Amino acid sequence: MKYNYEILNYWKDSRDLYVNYTVENVDTKEKANTIAYYNVNDLKVNYDATTDEEIREYLLKDLQRNNGYEFKKPKVSILSPLLQYVYDTVCQNESNMCHIDYDDWQELKEDYDFTEKDIDTLKKEIDKYNLDELVVVDDGEYKICGYGIIQEFFNDDRVKENDELER
Repeated sequence: MKYNYEILNYWKDSRDLYVNYTVENVDTKEKANTIAYYNVNDLKVNYDATTDEEIREYLLKDLQRNNGYEFKKPKVSILSPLLQYVYDTVCQNESNMCHIDYDDWQELKEDYDFTEKDIDTLKKEIDKYNLDELVVVDDGEYKICGYGIIQEFFNDDRVKENDELER
């Protein structure tokens, strides 16, 4: 086997299941750290009547079918600071979302030195990575909204204390 998959954790949010896992290329030792998304209704096991061990076994077998696809995902380290902020907020938020209202945006501009140029860059990244349904800018109520499935689109290659993505 060329790739070694390891499930770090998983969590359920309503009918959504998020799985944080790593993939290591056995030959190069390169590592990818990403999140997969499942709707629990689409699983071939009954999530509510299955043990943790059985769920992990099912998920691991399913993820191994990716055969290293995770290395083709864009790396978080190359994203703009604002998109990294949205990504991190989604990963750390219990509801797997990021809501930045217009007052929050003013605070972020002061705390992180974000500018309207960062918004322009974010809009370009939304187009580049096809995130138009996952990251929304200026919807009237919020300056920026990020939704949970954005986690699935990237390989978090940043050096951290441990591999498990915070949530």
